[in-house]
Amino acid sequence: MANLTPWEALSATLSFRSKDAQFWWDRTGRMFAKLIEHAGYTTEEQYRELQFYALFVAPQLGPAPDESMPWQSLKTPDQTPIDFSWEWRSEKEAILRYTFEPIVAVGTHVNSLRNPTEVWLQTLQSQSLVPGLDLEWYNHFVSTMVPPGMGHKDFGASFYGRKSPEFGTSVAVDVNKTGKTVKTYFWPSLNANELGISNLECVKRAIRALPAEQLQGLQVEPTFEFLDQATERWDLTTSLFSIDCVKPHDARIKIYVAAPWTSREFIMDALTMGGRLPVPEDSALASFTALWDTFLGDAPDRLPDDVAAKSTPGFYLTLGHGGAKSVKMYMSPQHWCATDGEVLSRLRQYFASQQQSDYMMDKYESAVRQVLGSAIVDGRCGSHFYIGSELSKGRARMVTYMSPQTYLIERARTQPATALSSPSFESSHEGNAKGDS
Repeated sequence: MANLTPWEALSATLSFRSKDAQFWWDRTGRMFAKLIEHAGYTTEEQYRELQFYALFVAPQLGPAPDESMPWQSLKTPDQTPIDFSWEWRSEKEAILRYTFEPIVAVGTHVNSLRNPTEVWLQTLQSQSLVPGLDLEWYNHFVSTMVPPGMGHKDFGASFYGRKSPEFGTSVAVDVNKTGKTVKTYFWPSLNANELGISNLECVKRAIRALPAEQLQGLQVEPTFEFLDQATERWDLTTSLFSIDCVKPHDARIKIYVAAPWTSREFIMDALTMGGRLPVPEDSALASFTALWDTFLGDAPDRLPDDVAAKSTPGFYLTLGHGGAKSVKMYMSPQHWCATDGEVLSRLRQYFASQQQSDYMMDKYESAVRQVLGSAIVDGRCGSHFYIGSELSKGRARMVTYMSPQTYLIERARTQPATALSSPSFESSHEGNAKGDS
């Protein structure tokens, strides 16, 4: 087995308990393997992370899709329950992350919106699989966001036809070279609707309900004040929020919002939190503006409703001990690029404009094309659904978010006449953005 890649070696030795887990390993495990290989992880790091993925992620992704496509997740454009992100850390390496919705807890048959995520996190904690994992904040926020006992069986087709996520939790694993960290995400709409309040108000109440000492350390009120003002000014929609699953003193909260605006005025108001954060350095702002214009340069200052429904830009705010830390902007290329190949081409243009080498771009494109195949990459824009950027150390630090398109590919195989006209694929992705770093 000396000439096998880590993914090939593990595939030759692993025995999965179910055909479903085998399916997700074969499809999404391969994508993760290609990305982590091309991102510059060592062979030892690849084995470590792929083994964890095989044992603790692939078995959680639910039934393998068939003609009925039994599970409908709203995390990605085609409803595949996992996505991958590539953080362009430097000109020589990238950092991987994946985000997924635990659907089936191993060895159980629960369908609560809470239990699969709770079981998964508790498994990691009980087996000490992620050093530093702490669930204090998770336990607090899940109790405020997801009504106890609410399960997927309680919803019919009309609920799943909605335009944005309204319920539940998902998790993210940051695949750092030194080890993993875990985040959890919460969609507030279901609870907000139950209470008759806005999503933003629901999030604010949950955060304000933290223990007094933790709340005081976060210094949240200036951020809430800005969000209230920006919601009125820019027609913001609060989509979701996330937390780090570490000790509260070291944890961050991220609040994600979307808006139909692309103007410079909107960008500067967001990046400075309405003047509450320093104006970015000229070099960093120029780098960010170049990236924004690479994809949205032809967009009007305010997007028409039909365009905003498919490609809503926005930002998220990071709160930590001591108050607001940063603002990260994101955009969706799916309205502006006909294919993923065009996304790759525009990324290459951007890096060239920043006098950066082609080394990592070549690695990235090679991985994407090896996983999806050029027919898919050059046939539609179905994988790249968000690009995020944060100003850091004089430049724009970028993350690209990719769907494996597993459901769409399987739909094309089993239902070729309807695959690309699926309402779920063409419907709004508003509120689906959740990449962070």
